[in-house]
Amino acid sequence: MKQIPTAWNSERLFISDLKESEIFDIQSIVDTSNYVQEWDGRDHEPNYVRTCFEEGNLPPGGKMENYRIQTIRTNEENKSIGVLSLYHGYPMEDSVYLEFLYIHSEIQKQGYGQEMMQALNRLFSELGYKEIRINVALKNWPALRFWTKSGFDQISGIYGDREHSDNTFANMELIKTFKKHDV
Repeated sequence: MKQIPTAWNSERLFISDLKESEIFDIQSIVDTSNYVQEWDGRDHEPNYVRTCFEEGNLPPGGKMENYRIQTIRTNEENKSIGVLSLYHGYPMEDSVYLEFLYIHSEIQKQGYGQEMMQALNRLFSELGYKEIRINVALKNWPALRFWTKSGFDQISGIYGDREHSDNTFANMELIKTFKKHDV
């Protein structure tokens, strides 16, 4: 199975495998996403980036060699602005699971997320993948808008609590399939 390169570019961004020396800086970026906890019910993970670097965030039966965590930087200033975490080959060999894609809260709404998705769409399609999947909290309306705008137009399931309340949570798995014109 082909995997994304260890380093690659989009128009304004440089994306590369996370280095151990970057863990602290990238964790501080991830920490700016803590507001999402009120929508997904998960606890803050102060060592999320280190755990991903050392053990991966793997699906059931997953292998570390299929996992990748990458730093997102601006080409111009070489400033770290985000993180990409994904797994090649889940739930099917021709699928990519986006475990986490996040741009620092201070620079969201500048088109970096959409640029990342356009570049990833091209890259995954060129590598022969047929679909991308992502899990989104139902209460995370900004993310639901982002992912549907990015072409995730299929729902494979809804998981979690059955009743809505302030203390209940559910997620939806979204899928984007590639068509020939996506390349």
